[in-house]
Amino acid sequence: MGSLLHWLGWGRQEPGAGSLALRFAEPQQPQDGLPEEMPAAVLELTPWSIARLKVIATDVIDRPCQAALQAARSARGCLSRFWLAAPVDALETLFAGPVGDVYRQLLAGVLPALPLDAAESAWKHQLTDYLQAGFEQPGSVNALLALLPYLDREAMQVTNPLQHLPTWLVPLYAERCDPGLSAQPNGVKALPPVPSVPALGPSLPELAPITGAAAMALIGDASFLGRVSGLINLYGLEPSDPEICRDLALGRRQVAQVWLDVESDQLETLYRTPFGQLTDNLIASPFAREPLNQDERALRQQLAEVAADLHHPRALNALMAALLYYPIDQVTLPSDPALLPTWLAESLARLGARR
Repeated sequence: MGSLLHWLGWGRQEPGAGSLALRFAEPQQPQDGLPEEMPAAVLELTPWSIARLKVIATDVIDRPCQAALQAARSARGCLSRFWLAAPVDALETLFAGPVGDVYRQLLAGVLPALPLDAAESAWKHQLTDYLQAGFEQPGSVNALLALLPYLDREAMQVTNPLQHLPTWLVPLYAERCDPGLSAQPNGVKALPPVPSVPALGPSLPELAPITGAAAMALIGDASFLGRVSGLINLYGLEPSDPEICRDLALGRRQVAQVWLDVESDQLETLYRTPFGQLTDNLIASPFAREPLNQDERALRQQLAEVAADLHHPRALNALMAALLYYPIDQVTLPSDPALLPTWLAESLARLGARR
């Protein structure tokens, strides 16, 4: 826990401050036993604050970078352990207060969709194993609150949630795990209806073999990001190499698929991560001028049709994917600034789109 909270900067001390460690001397051993001298046991106390967690949750959305993502991971671990240790009769009060606010803020970002490291996976499995033994166990709600930040949307469902979950937790559970719950006769009444795609509207194509939750895991996959970035650089050095062109075309399709699969309200958040920087690099690359094969032209046309339908709930997703298939100097920004979100219009202008 010390190293976990150290990432958050809560282990730092001001110059001249006293040590936070409390030392406890071991009980004296009998002299005739001549025991070896034992070191003093150390209890390390590392303070943390809701204010610090709120700053981290905001930073990972507004100014994402590797350091911000790492701090958010550590904040997630801190909150997870907090919920596990919280008194069961205080959970509703805590959930409705400031700590619940920052908890929901972290859940709303991209963090739950990112792949877990070995320690995080082990922690998630411990919580999952406990819950799989049944919600009749004491502390099951604590364990669920501790587990949710490690799960992408709809990655887990509770059997008979209305029976096993407290009323105050059901709306968040439905939003994160079981959107269909609100449609049931006795389901969640407070949840807004999910907008539906027009029946006759254009459909999104499937661009790559990795889709859905597996595609979301690529957002923070350093190996994938590094491989595509490397191919962009190699193309700049050897643009006529057919193997590089083939592999980069496959990487571009997978990047576009992620943009199609991400939740529409998370587009800006995703754009401000290293994955968004990779997307910018692809848009700006001369590779965008490479002739498209027949299949790619058909897919680009499908994306363009969805992007042009302003009533389509995934129009902006389709636009982000389609941008990867046009040279940026052939992209013209709309005369009506309201048609594009500010963050995207500014980014496209910076990359070289025409006004």
